[in-house]
Amino acid sequence: MKRGGKPTLRQKLDKVFSLFIRQRHASPSGEVQCFTCPKRGHWKTFHCGHFVPRQYLAVRYNETNCQVQCYACNILFNGQPSVFALRLEKDFGVGTVENLESQRQIITKDFPYQEKLEHYERLLDN
Repeated sequence: MKRGGKPTLRQKLDKVFSLFIRQRHASPSGEVQCFTCPKRGHWKTFHCGHFVPRQYLAVRYNETNCQVQCYACNILFNGQPSVFALRLEKDFGVGTVENLESQRQIITKDFPYQEKLEHYERLLDN
């Protein structure tokens, strides 16, 4: 990816996907709750947390892998991986963590950045 100048497709997708994740469960007033702790606040002050780190492209934009997190959980406590894993299993079923972990190994060539970007832009518009 090129540095500087116009934002790359990946950078644009990162931004739009983060907005989607942080807004998808927000109340009409914009309030969300951290996936890994009881903290509540406006979605604009929260992060898009990744269970499997975002360096793994195969799950970087996976809606199950990514959940809203407060700054403390996502940054100060490295995403709270143990709590994150328990919550994933509770909300999405037994085997979710194992499935995400196995997907991290998938090598992704020719990632459809433009297609994904358009998809999440449409979701945000609705």
